Amino acid sequence: MPEMLMRFWERQSDAILKSALQVILIVVLVVVARWVGGRIVLLITRALTRKIEISERRQAQIKTIGALLNSVLSYVLLFVGILSVLGALGINLGPVLATVGVTGLAISLGAQQIVRDVLNGFFILVEDQFTVGEEVTIDGVHGVVETVGMRITRIRDDQGRLVTFANSSIGRVVNHSRGKATVSVAVGIAAEYGLSEARAWLYETVRAFSHPALHSELEVLGPRTLDTTRYTFEIRGSAAPSQAEIIADALREHLLLKAKAEGVPLG
Repeated sequence: MPEMLMRFWERQSDAILKSALQVILIVVLVVVARWVGGRIVLLITRALTRKIEISERRQAQIKTIGALLNSVLSYVLLFVGILSVLGALGINLGPVLATVGVTGLAISLGAQQIVRDVLNGFFILVEDQFTVGEEVTIDGVHGVVETVGMRITRIRDDQGRLVTFANSSIGRVVNHSRGKATVSVAVGIAAEYGLSEARAWLYETVRAFSHPALHSELEVLGPRTLDTTRYTFEIRGSAAPSQAEIIADALREHLLLKAKAEGVPLG
């Protein structure tokens, strides 16, 4: 047996050493490529997250995308490395690639929905359509976003139910937490109080009202109708979308209390 091994080594030593060196070189190249690719992704994500104007929400999304790119890079390099090692060992890659192709085709046909979910989830993150904690309406379902993943999104609706959407099924999205919403309150004052007096009282009362979520000063507009028995005014301002109704309710309460205390006939 030792003699057979010696003869085998004498005949195949050059090929074995050559294959071993190729495998080592492939492993080193894969490791170096993974390190370089990881560093590039890290540098890009750091450069983007260091921008002052980028919000914490956007920074979290950039980090999520960076982690996803690192994962994809690892799988691609692992696949390429395994094929290269097999080729270096003298294994015929034709049947292997054919098997991988057939298997990949079968998996792709069965996982088309998952692929669409992941792709759409990626674009949701990149395009910053919505994020956790925001109030949204997704395909007619209104609620607060609880989870945004690469495959699914979950929101808690107005009845407290947890609704799960596959990302590929998400179509029309209304984000109620972005931009500004109009705060509008109609106020009727009996005509017997007098038009100039009614307008002056509203100006003073509205000026005394404040709320931290208001984005602009409230305006008094009107009268809005030609009714001879009362004057109808509109109070208008802007606020965060999720706070507009809360501010309107607080303003109505403020007006009612002031009118009752000062004897102004609302109507």
